[in-house]
Amino acid sequence: MTPPPQRRGRKIALAAFALSARGLEQITMLVVMLLAARFMLPADYGIYSIAVICVTLIQTLTYTGFYHFIITSPAEDRSVLNTSFWLLFGLGAGGALLLVAAAWPLAIVFEASELAWVLILLALAQPIASIEAWCAAVLLRRQAVNRHFLVMFTQNVVGLVVGVALLWSWQSIYALVAFRYAKLLVSTTLYLVSMRERPSFTLDRGLARTAMSFSGGLYGARIMTFAARYGADLVLGVMFSTTETGLYRFGNRVASGATDVVAQPMRSFAQTQFGAAGRAGLSFENQLARFAGTVTVLTGGIAAVILVFAADLVALMFQPAYLAAMTVTYALAARAVLAIGPFLLEPAAAAMGRTGIVMRFNMFGAVVSIAAVFAAAPFGLAALAWAQAGTSALLSLGSVYVLARMGNLKVWPAMRSFAVALILVLAYALVLYATREALHARIDDPTIALVAGLASAVILGLGAMAVAARLRVFQLAAFSG
Repeated sequence: MTPPPQRRGRKIALAAFALSARGLEQITMLVVMLLAARFMLPADYGIYSIAVICVTLIQTLTYTGFYHFIITSPAEDRSVLNTSFWLLFGLGAGGALLLVAAAWPLAIVFEASELAWVLILLALAQPIASIEAWCAAVLLRRQAVNRHFLVMFTQNVVGLVVGVALLWSWQSIYALVAFRYAKLLVSTTLYLVSMRERPSFTLDRGLARTAMSFSGGLYGARIMTFAARYGADLVLGVMFSTTETGLYRFGNRVASGATDVVAQPMRSFAQTQFGAAGRAGLSFENQLARFAGTVTVLTGGIAAVILVFAADLVALMFQPAYLAAMTVTYALAARAVLAIGPFLLEPAAAAMGRTGIVMRFNMFGAVVSIAAVFAAAPFGLAALAWAQAGTSALLSLGSVYVLARMGNLKVWPAMRSFAVALILVLAYALVLYATREALHARIDDPTIALVAGLASAVILGLGAMAVAARLRVFQLAAFSG
């Protein structure tokens, strides 16, 4: 038997690798988009952002519904894999056709002719993206989480190099389109090479109906979540100009891109662990508490760094126009920490097979969020962003209530973990702010002060995680497949 210290060391190593693999995906997107912002004006950045938002809807649907069905279905493997492949491929191809058809009308609505060509090019990649999603879901069904993250890590290293090289030599919106194609082709090839499964030309109609029934609620939920999350960008694009959209997307990218470095890999772990517990007929209370605390510690720590150092970083690296997006960055960083309720609700409901509840809840959430967008938009970017953070907090409380009612689950352990983790995060932010002020008082060079501050953030962050682990709100068990 492996000695406990060795097992603990292995868990830490696997956790670090998983976070670096999935986190590198977010880092790659963040670096490339920030590099684009360095070279592009907010108006051009806004055009690309609107196109990406439209494509994101198709990608969001690709990575839910049938994707979750592959991971959680207790049906026979070959039938699940074959049937789900063709359902996912049909979804990707159908989404691509809809985007192509909508490209020119959307360009007219947003008064940006170049938007149409960018949308068409991005749409044509969606059938390939559906194959990538199928491969990832198959590996998660096999609980081959480490192999999944190894593929992801390699893909993102290549993507980061290609993206930076493209933008450095070709400072255009179309360099960003080429980057997305390169990243997608590399990842799909790596997935197919790393796995033995191949789909056959068979489709079990009965299983397909089961998959569609299972997925309907999740698709509805994701569409509502998409509307709530990106409604502000689209409202800004219609009501104002692509400049305001570009500023909002820049602030959103800094906040969401940084927090997603940990939120996205944790989502994969949550889907896998809740799915395994559901197939085994186990309670979800341990998973709820485990992920409530761990995700809050990780996303909250990154949000604290954003609140303290984002303005310094933007002032050093970007055009002064982007400083207007800082309030958006702060508000949306807070929103990421407060969104723990919906984070837990979706995998728990999917594992129970009660996805309709998620759809209805997200429909309500989308209505509230979009109403907040229209109410706050006339008062400017800051009011709009903080309205989104406020609705996120309210919807998290609603998610906890739904979880408690849905499966008669004890949610108090999860709420306690979240509360203790949030207190630790606030304490970390205060110490970090005091450190930043002390460094600026002693160091005249802003670049050196920023580097020293970020180094301090890492050291203090490791200490905060150690305290959280002692209090059992940060658990290594969250990093297993």
